Order: sequence, then structure tokens, then C-alpha cells
Amino acid sequence: MVAPESAEQVKTLLNSLNGKHGILGCLLVARDGSVVSTSLPAEVDIATIGALSATLFSNNDVSIQRMNRGNLVQMTLLTDQGILHFYEAAGHFLVVLTAKDQRINLEGLIRSVEEQGKTLETMIN
Repeated sequence: MVAPESAEQVKTLLNSLNGKHGILGCLLVARDGSVVSTSLPAEVDIATIGALSATLFSNNDVSIQRMNRGNLVQMTLLTDQGILHFYEAAGHFLVVLTAKDQRINLEGLIRSVEEQGKTLETMIN
């Protein structure tokens, strides 16, 4: 749960990622799929992306555990519409979407999300 006094800091952090490495916007999603904060454009169906992202990450985490490969902490999906990158942060999911038709430095994207995800963890706890 994000404390009310941290909500604005979380929003600022998400907004700071927009535009870097082709990032369109981000979501902070609770394990139940509810959206805690977002920096995605208003025309994006945020509630649906939040709910499906939580399900997607959780299901893949179970699969990874069943393969005896530990716990899932990050996941990257490449689609014909761009990249979705997921980062587990203090019982939440940071979901990052890139804009369509962008050249993406995937290593830079992952590193940037990981850095901001660690900062996010200190705000959530």
C-alpha cells in the first residue's frame, strides 16, 4: 500500500521515466491488479492493462518457481506494438510500456527501470 504522503512522489517518479528509452508511460499495479499510480496517456485503458499485467506477472512467477528457477523479479515482452517491461517492487508491479515504432536500447531500458524500481521500493515500504 502506498501511503498518501508518498503518492505524489510515486507519480513524479513514474513521470520521470516517460520519454526515456522510448517509454510511453508506466503503471504501478498492486498484486490484485488495481492501479496505484500511472503516467500513461489518458486514452490508454489503464484499468485493463493493470489487471492483466498483475495476472500475467503472477502466472509467470508461478511457472518460473515450478521450473525451480527462483522468483520472477523482472520480465520483458516484445510485441508488435512495443515493449512491456515488468519489475516487481515491494509487493507491487512496475509496468513500463514503450511507444510504438521506437528504436529501444533494451539494456538501457532495463537498467533505468531497475534503478527507478529500487527507489520506488523505498517509497512504498
